[in-house]
Amino acid sequence: MTDAMQYDNKVNHRLFVVTLVAKGLLGLIQLMTAAAIFAGVAERLPVITQWLFKAELAENPTDFIATRIISLVGIVPTSDLTFYTAYFSAHGTLHIAIVIALLYGAPWAHHAAIFVLWVFVAYQMFEWATVGGYMLLVLSAIDLAVIYITLRERRNGLVR
Repeated sequence: MTDAMQYDNKVNHRLFVVTLVAKGLLGLIQLMTAAAIFAGVAERLPVITQWLFKAELAENPTDFIATRIISLVGIVPTSDLTFYTAYFSAHGTLHIAIVIALLYGAPWAHHAAIFVLWVFVAYQMFEWATVGGYMLLVLSAIDLAVIYITLRERRNGLVR
């Protein structure tokens, strides 16, 4: 193997690890979101947001960031959040489990990660087609990038 190929493999492996850590953090955020929804934070979110931005809006009632966040909070559903709690719990748990398995070098982990991410992409694209929402496209693009990086990592044989 040439020095250039070894360098490329090291760069790809580092990118793979950074991506895994980011996916793990996303999974953790999703679990925290599920816990917050379960604890009833969604119902109190408009009041909390108003309180957080009260001083900024008093100073500048047209502040772009504050008004945008308050308007986004206004569209957060507050009734029957069971689906969201289950979705974020499952999504976060699967992400964290796959990340741990990949970092520990489980022989089945690459295939499982690719399968799970493809399922997420398919579901997110279905939801985007039926409901809309640009965040589903962003999440799908991230998942597709992780699939690509995982395939490269597997192909390069950098499994521990």
